[in-house]
Amino acid sequence: MSVNIIVAYSQSLQIGYQNELLCKLPNDLKRFKEMTQNNYVVMGRRTLESLPSVLSNRHNIILTRNKNYKSPTGTFVYHSLEEVIEKYHNHNADKQELWIIGGSEIYNQAMQYADKLYITRIEHQFEHADTYFPKIDLSQWRKIETVYNWADKDHEHDYTYLTYERKN
Repeated sequence: MSVNIIVAYSQSLQIGYQNELLCKLPNDLKRFKEMTQNNYVVMGRRTLESLPSVLSNRHNIILTRNKNYKSPTGTFVYHSLEEVIEKYHNHNADKQELWIIGGSEIYNQAMQYADKLYITRIEHQFEHADTYFPKIDLSQWRKIETVYNWADKDHEHDYTYLTYERKN
């Protein structure tokens, strides 16, 4: 059982603008789906609201401070990440993985719990961004994979998959 963070960010840690992704990377979206399917995904309310629907074939966990939030069918609402982590570690008989999928505030809270980071670094600096990933203290992490991907007809920018695991 592990707690994973998955994110796509720019060279300067930009992750979004006006509740939208900075660009479309079809291969990255496919990778995201493959990695998170049949697992738990944890997201903030605004991240959920940016999606066309809840993520299928996943346990959608929504974090919000709003105690009266009416979540869509097929989701679970929590009000603290600590509660999610505790329940995950104590009641996860199927050994499914927990994926933190955003937004920036949730990423910031989750860094202390993460076992692995799955980063897609978009090799570009975007003109507009209002959401950022927290700065990573790389002294706590060991890079275990780097995969370069070049821009093509479906991908406007070069991008790199970086995988880190927490040092013990």
